[in-house]
Amino acid sequence: MSIVIGTSYVWNIVTATVMGLQTAAFAGCASRQKERLDLPHSAEVGSRVTEKLSDEENEEFSRFQKVHQAHVEYTPLAQSSVLLAGLFYPKLSAYAGAAYIVGRLIYSISYIRCGAEGRKYGVFFICPSVITLLGASLYGSFKALSLI
Repeated sequence: MSIVIGTSYVWNIVTATVMGLQTAAFAGCASRQKERLDLPHSAEVGSRVTEKLSDEENEEFSRFQKVHQAHVEYTPLAQSSVLLAGLFYPKLSAYAGAAYIVGRLIYSISYIRCGAEGRKYGVFFICPSVITLLGASLYGSFKALSLI
């Protein structure tokens, strides 16, 4: 048995890879923030080692950690959805995946700079793209199973 990957689907693979690289990049940002604040690698928001931080430093540390956590929580969903939806609708899912990447970048930068209020700009791209990816995956699956 062989698997043939069309050129349209390759963009889904590229998109999923960029999602992973983006997550790694923001993990690096969170790690560098710990180094800058002279915190151990294991430091977490609200832990004893963060008690030495000023309120401003603690808020900044918290923002970096929350951005990193948001990436870790949603990247598996976004990656798997772009790859699965891409089996049925490669162009649509690649575009939706690209919108997710842009949205996640805007979300991350805005959250770090402005706090929780800033994330709304990225969510404008993230939510529709995830809904599109999940919907395309389910619709394509149901259609392939002749359920619709």
